[in-house]
Order: sequence, then structure tokens, then C-alpha cells
Amino acid sequence: KEAMEKLRPSIKIYFDAYDTNSDGTLSYKEVVEATKKLLGNCDLTDEQISKYCKNMFKGTDTNGDDKLSFEEFFADMMKTVPKEFVKDLKKAEACLASLTE
Repeated sequence: KEAMEKLRPSIKIYFDAYDTNSDGTLSYKEVVEATKKLLGNCDLTDEQISKYCKNMFKGTDTNGDDKLSFEEFFADMMKTVPKEFVKDLKKAEACLASLTE
């Protein structure tokens, strides 16, 4: 958990890159657009991406306001970032930086 806290600034950069309207939250639409960018090379239909995002959003939006705050996003990342990235913070930060390019 302590190692993940060290990733907080890098994860915030990633979050902010996909907060396209700069309101400090991620809407469902912003999550879909970010996911399309991340999975652009995968053979997934818009319908498959939408279904994935709905499930992810539902599980991450803990207060039910139809937006993801950074804290909700970060808590989800703490559950899903591979443990090998946490062991190698430089690798994790490079990976997160590449996602925002």
C-alpha cells in the first residue's frame, strides 16, 4: 500500500489527462474515450468497450454520483495495478506516463 501511495502523483497525471473537461472527475463518456485510446490496438467493438466501461464504472463509482473522483479512481487503481509494477516504481511511472501520450 505504501508503494502505491508513491504512485499517487503519476496516477493523478494519468487521471487528469483523461479528465477532458477539467472538472476534477471522470464522466462515463471520458472513461469510454480513455478506454478506446488504451485499447485502440485491440479488436474490440464499441459495444464491447461500452459494456466493459459500464461494469468498471459501476464498481468504481462508490458514491453513485455517476462520476469518478480521483479518490475513487485511485482506490480502483490500487486494486488493479499489477504487483510487479509496484515493486518497480520507475517501471510503473513509465507505464503510466506512456498512457497519457
